[in-house]
Amino acid sequence: MSTKNSLVRGWLVATNAAMMLGWARVLLALAIRIEALLEDRMLCNDYLGTKTRLALILSFLELLNALAGFTRSKPPQVLLFALVRAGVEVLVTPQLHSQCSSWTHIATVAFWSMGDTIRFGCFMSDTVFTNSTWPKAVRYTVGPLLFPLGAVGEMVMVLELASRQTNTTQKITIYAAAALWPLGFYPLFTQLLRQKQKFFRSLAEKKKTS
Repeated sequence: MSTKNSLVRGWLVATNAAMMLGWARVLLALAIRIEALLEDRMLCNDYLGTKTRLALILSFLELLNALAGFTRSKPPQVLLFALVRAGVEVLVTPQLHSQCSSWTHIATVAFWSMGDTIRFGCFMSDTVFTNSTWPKAVRYTVGPLLFPLGAVGEMVMVLELASRQTNTTQKITIYAAAALWPLGFYPLFTQLLRQKQKFFRSLAEKKKTS
């Protein structure tokens, strides 16, 4: 293996580990103090909100890796994925009735953190254990379950924000924005399903020939 390839592998392991740990901290915060977070918006913002925003910032490392050509991910799709989540957290959450403590926000962050702790952990493991199939098997089993739940949570948060508006123009605009969610979700989810189908089909073919 060339020095360049070794450096790229090391970078991918480090960045995926950082993103995994960022979301794992969010997941742990939810597991430890979820009841208090639902009751105390200030605690939620300081304790959970800070960790969530850091995890979202770290997630932009995935875009950097895609732009550098270190992964096969498409930069526009990675950018859309990251910006939507960051926008929901930064722009929508503070305007909800219970803000960070809103059950829609807590649920959405739970789906984000579970999904990305596993996803980035699988990316990291796939880079380390290059001959193993289990990282992709886990990712393609869990991903299609958690990704839609996170997307639905985001849309519900936007719908909740729309319902709180008193200005008719603002209400219609936000409802229209929520209606765009399926358009962004569809290409990302169908790509994930195609990758899943291709991976498990290749596993089945290898078993037949072995």
